[in-house]
Amino acid sequence: MVAPVEVPLIRFPARRLPAWLRQRRLLVVAAIAAATSCRGGCGCDRFEGTRPASRLSLFPAETRLVASIDFARVRDTPIAAKLTALATQSVADKARIDAFAQRTGLDPVRQIDSLLVAFPDEARRHGEIGLIVRAPHLDEPRLVAYARDSLQQRGDDLVSARRGQRILWSARSDPGVAGFFIDDRTFVLGAGGWAEKMADLSDGTAPPAAAAASNAELVQLTDRVAREHAIWAAALISEEARRRFQADPELRGAAAVQRMALGIDLGGGGGAGGGGLGAALTADMTGAAEAQALAAKVTETLRDAKRNALVLMTGLGHDLDGVTSRADGNTFRVGLNLGEAQVADLLARAGAFLELARRGAVPGFPQHP
Repeated sequence: MVAPVEVPLIRFPARRLPAWLRQRRLLVVAAIAAATSCRGGCGCDRFEGTRPASRLSLFPAETRLVASIDFARVRDTPIAAKLTALATQSVADKARIDAFAQRTGLDPVRQIDSLLVAFPDEARRHGEIGLIVRAPHLDEPRLVAYARDSLQQRGDDLVSARRGQRILWSARSDPGVAGFFIDDRTFVLGAGGWAEKMADLSDGTAPPAAAAASNAELVQLTDRVAREHAIWAAALISEEARRRFQADPELRGAAAVQRMALGIDLGGGGGAGGGGLGAALTADMTGAAEAQALAAKVTETLRDAKRNALVLMTGLGHDLDGVTSRADGNTFRVGLNLGEAQVADLLARAGAFLELARRGAVPGFPQHP
């Protein structure tokens, strides 16, 4: 068996996921589609300009984790093109994407600029989440009509409620998840009370201290990783979260982590080559000893993983050679550097797995009629 590596987590509720994630509410199809987009032009607006704090100005002050994909910076990389092909390799999936684009005027594969998502450090309490999607043009009437038709086909309906200058749209059966359009380029989604908070922040009725942009530490952390990477995530680990980690045997190793940053580069990250993949994870610890201990544990886990039968059977052992782990003072660092051939092999394996999954015939997984 491969020993588990304890890493800090911003916990999201397994049992209290928003209904749009559990039941695929089509109100937010445009937002979800952004996760598979790889093309589009990115522009700045008043909510995401040159000022580092502006990218956090729509999220509530309790935000502790932020993640982003800037599709403009990755759209022309070889990996991005391959990922797009992978996402649309199914004829049925491509037909659904094409139908959505025809109905709404939004091509989720080519017309998404960026995706930004945020959580508090304990989202399981109320299912809080905030998400911002930007595109060159969002046709609100067509998107709303599509969502309403889709919900009505399932015996539900789309309802609206005014919040200041915004109109919040939600499924009648799930009013806790709502989305609104700021303009014809920006769609915002919130759950667990965040839709209302983000609406207030967007129209200026909430005080500046109510926004995550007021958290200087989070602003500095996100600015640093966003400048260096097109795909990134940043997190602050609160004292309360560290106490919870200390009390959980599975997460005890995370109790010494104060902040984390993850950056991913498609096509050349860390010298990986034009079709390669580079990634870097850094965690600032409470002390050098804690950083060294975590680095040693990851190194040990990697060594054991290379001997694991499942890893050997799937042919992933050589990919683990591209993973490095080290301590640099109080900072723990993990790096990933995969060459073009390794990435091509991984994508081929992923494509085969997806095809088996569509047929319900993935080895080692139960089949359902």
